[in-house]
Amino acid sequence: MSEEAQNQIKSFVRTQKLESGGFIDRAGMADLYYTVFGYTLALILDVKLNVSEERKYLKRIKQEGNLDFVHSVCLVRCDFLLHLIDVRQKSGLKASKLLANSFAKNIIVNRIVKSIKNDYSNILRELEEHNASDGGYNHIKKEASRSTIYANYLMWTLFQDLNAEKELLEKIIVANKALRSLNGSFANEENSSDGVTSSTAAGLIMDLDSGKSKEWLNQMLSKRGGFMAAKEVPIADLLSTSVTLLALKLSGENMQDYAENSVNFINLHWDESGGFFGSIADMTCDVEYTYYALLGIGVLS
Repeated sequence: MSEEAQNQIKSFVRTQKLESGGFIDRAGMADLYYTVFGYTLALILDVKLNVSEERKYLKRIKQEGNLDFVHSVCLVRCDFLLHLIDVRQKSGLKASKLLANSFAKNIIVNRIVKSIKNDYSNILRELEEHNASDGGYNHIKKEASRSTIYANYLMWTLFQDLNAEKELLEKIIVANKALRSLNGSFANEENSSDGVTSSTAAGLIMDLDSGKSKEWLNQMLSKRGGFMAAKEVPIADLLSTSVTLLALKLSGENMQDYAENSVNFINLHWDESGGFFGSIADMTCDVEYTYYALLGIGVLS
């Protein structure tokens, strides 16, 4: 992207940040879910944050407690990202250079992981209470018999951040196989006959050998280059498009087949504010959709 385009996006990201800590949701309130996307954008785009104030924000959330499964994962991931942002800002290096050195990155990440496992031991134990009988995780209830694809993806990615043993990742992949429909798609709801695009993309990312999932995702591709959220949804959206492009790239698809149309589709969702919106049916910009836009462009670059 041009420097001018990056500066426009950076300006938007700054408008989504509260001085008291955290990034705002659609109602203008600080929210951990949106803060994950905000911190990620701040890290990659080298947007300066007041790390001290951000730590206070995360500490307040942690002390208040009563977080659900999703926000518990978000809290741990926010702390992980904030550690990386702190290192980047103190080093004076751009994120691209800091993270490009695998030796330095491993040292930094190992130190961060050790700190998080110590500081968030109680939350990590509570997350394990959502371990389902099939070996995966359920974001709705504890000790469930069946896992959910959403919870499995959240834990699978968190385990990767925390350098967990491969056996833990394999258990989730095995659990996913029972959640997959005969046509290769994954649904958010149990006993659904057909899936949704974001969940199917998550399933493919976790198990790249699933040819049927890849075929199903390609059926969601619209003529304009975006991917629809489900078969009954008439328009494509930014979230479905970007996560599907990521899944297809990781599974070995030739991304040149998607590049021009999909980049054009993503650019159609770029607002004059510098942020991106989700679809023509929802033209409110936020850090989540701005993250997905840059993810999609990055996948296609």
